[in-house]
Amino acid sequence: MMQKRDSIKAKLQSMQAIVFIPVIIMIGILLYMMAWQNEQYRQSIRNLTMATEFNFDFKSNIDYKMYRIVIGADTFDSLNPYEELENSRRLFEQLKDSTPQENSKKGLDGIIILIGILEKRIEDIRTSNIIGDYDRNMERLDKDIYIITELIQETMSDYIYNETKTLESTRLKLDSQTKRVIASCIVVSAYIIVFLIVSFSSFGKKITKPIEELCQYTMVLANGSLKVNAPKSNIREIQMLSDQYDHMVIRIGELIEHIREEQELKRKTELKLLQAQINPHFLYNTLDTIVWLAEGKRHQDVVDMITALSSFLRMGLNNGKDFITIRGEAEHVKSYLQIQHFRYEDIMDYEIDFKEQIMDFSTLKLTLQPIVENALYHGIKNCRKKGFLKISGWQEEEDILLKVEDNGIGMKPEELEKMQRLVRNGGEDLGLREGFGIANVAERIRLNFGEAYGVSIESEYGVGTSVTVRIPAALKGNR
Repeated sequence: MMQKRDSIKAKLQSMQAIVFIPVIIMIGILLYMMAWQNEQYRQSIRNLTMATEFNFDFKSNIDYKMYRIVIGADTFDSLNPYEELENSRRLFEQLKDSTPQENSKKGLDGIIILIGILEKRIEDIRTSNIIGDYDRNMERLDKDIYIITELIQETMSDYIYNETKTLESTRLKLDSQTKRVIASCIVVSAYIIVFLIVSFSSFGKKITKPIEELCQYTMVLANGSLKVNAPKSNIREIQMLSDQYDHMVIRIGELIEHIREEQELKRKTELKLLQAQINPHFLYNTLDTIVWLAEGKRHQDVVDMITALSSFLRMGLNNGKDFITIRGEAEHVKSYLQIQHFRYEDIMDYEIDFKEQIMDFSTLKLTLQPIVENALYHGIKNCRKKGFLKISGWQEEEDILLKVEDNGIGMKPEELEKMQRLVRNGGEDLGLREGFGIANVAERIRLNFGEAYGVSIESEYGVGTSVTVRIPAALKGNR
């Protein structure tokens, strides 16, 4: 059964949910309670404010207006006490709607009834003869109007008192609820802190332990052992790292094997080149030429020939080193051409032209000699005219170019295409003997410097052939 693996992101999200959902609920309840209590508190304040303003102005205003009307100083039309009564009735209806306490509502109902009675007593005065019923109206003013307004004022005072008690009760409830909320916050916070400590401790172990195992695994890899497997983990991301480590180890093993094969190929290539270079026929022919020169008493030529052969063999072997300076490679090719010129002076001339600035850079040994040999035997010897070889070298930006040109027989298009394919394939088609040396050089350059470097060939039948070698100019000195 496959074991379920959770990602770090999923675990963190679940922990966040466990931590923040209670906090959000608690904050929501707290805000709702505070808003509700605050609204109750504000409404009580508004009711008290309106009631106080009414209680302060109503009795004095009504008593004053009715007194002025009764003594004939003003009229109902000018003072209009009914407007005062109507405003008061609307105020009491509004207070009644916003007052939650039943006893306060009953008091407001009583005030509304008193307002109606007061309105009737005022109507009695209005319908009377103000001048003729002066005494009767003064009596109505003292025994009806003043007494009713006094009752309304007292009832409103009771309402204000009750609302004040309600306001204090609301404050006490708010304080109590605030304390309960604070206690709840402390409990929830303690729960969150304990949960976080326990969760992060457990979660940290689940992460750090496989990471430590991965570190130990990488140390084993660093010591060169590729036979171990990466540790397993329940964390998805860490398991992905482990899987990638395993894939990387497999890939490293494949690369090591590939490098081993390349090194073996390089060794075989070097051996083939050395075998091709120290050609017994070349040595036999050279020694025969020396004997022939000695018999002809051409002592200086014998000395020059032996010197050139000695230099040729010394540079070719190079104390077993793979790299040589371009100056040394130029001397090696020059020695080879000097030897060959003694034999083919009637059919060949040559020129060597290397820029001085590149002479101390390094190159693979036996880079040019196989190309020169190929040009001599398969180009110039097959041409009826006198041949000419030019070997040159120069620098282009970060690369060095070495070129061998001849005016020999050249190659037909199909022969050129076959030669270029041979160079690309690294000399695998050994049936084409005349191109093996060049293909061998190209393969060695690719193995040592990379695919960006190698050998290119241009040729035209009846005109000649040009072979260009491209190597990096990054290395100086004899390696």
